Amino acid sequence: MGSIDIQLFAAHAVRHSAEMSSAPLVDSYDFNSLCAAVTAEDRRADLSDAVLRSGWENVVLETADWIYRFPRDDHVAFDRELAILARLEGRLPAATPRVEWIGQRARFAAYRKLLGDAFDLATYLRASAGQRDALASSLAEFLTAMHGSFDAGEIDRLGIPALGADSGDVPEPMNLNALPSHVRPAAAAVLAEHHRRWIAGSVPGPDVVLHNDFHLQNLVLAGPLGPVAGVWDFSCVVVGRPTFDLRYFEGDSIDLLTRIASHYEWLAGRQIDVAAAITANRREIIGDAIETGTMSDLIKAVERWGDPHQ
Repeated sequence: MGSIDIQLFAAHAVRHSAEMSSAPLVDSYDFNSLCAAVTAEDRRADLSDAVLRSGWENVVLETADWIYRFPRDDHVAFDRELAILARLEGRLPAATPRVEWIGQRARFAAYRKLLGDAFDLATYLRASAGQRDALASSLAEFLTAMHGSFDAGEIDRLGIPALGADSGDVPEPMNLNALPSHVRPAAAAVLAEHHRRWIAGSVPGPDVVLHNDFHLQNLVLAGPLGPVAGVWDFSCVVVGRPTFDLRYFEGDSIDLLTRIASHYEWLAGRQIDVAAAITANRREIIGDAIETGTMSDLIKAVERWGDPHQ
């Protein structure tokens, strides 16, 4: 990109995007308020089949053809995500959102829905080793391309942050007394392992640009078991160790996680610490439970952690 200014680069993603940051956040994230925000733009949007989807960073109105994506607060790097999407367009082995327009009265991005099949664990578990490896290879190919898409100058100009010197998600000390007593021993063991692997800096590098929200609910497949057809949600992009981008597969299938790691190492020539990826996701589950006060997911996860098939 040379010395291209980041605002000009972002403008390449969305026509007339000089006002990207000027639109305010919506006042409310309920279904009716978001529909009103879209229709206020006078784009003749058909919301007759729209449904509401909620995530940590964004709330989405989804129709059969369109996604209208609203950042939850000013901490969500809305402009940076648009610039990142512009940089990645056509450079990855799967489709990524191509933002068609952005709200001028309210802050949101509109893009055509990425179509494909959702991952189904039961189908995966019935599949042959060769079919499992084909899916894992496709996922690893995407990550390899993603991790090699930015040089140091682009990282600086885009303002992509780092997770930390060791690329682990280094949290503040957790109050395990906030957890039910029967899950505290498992949680304490996870935190000790997380410290040993991530805080101590033993996870292999080098640091790369991570998707950082790479999981099976943020992508679609070209068929029941792949290859990967489309990937979305680039609002959490950071710089960190490659291992960190595999953590969420711990919650779906450790078998798939292990296969992705193997294919990634062969394709990218970088090491993956599977145990560290598993620990990173489990620590995040514990942190989310403490932050939200909702223990059901953690209790289910602790039960699952003893199941080698998951």
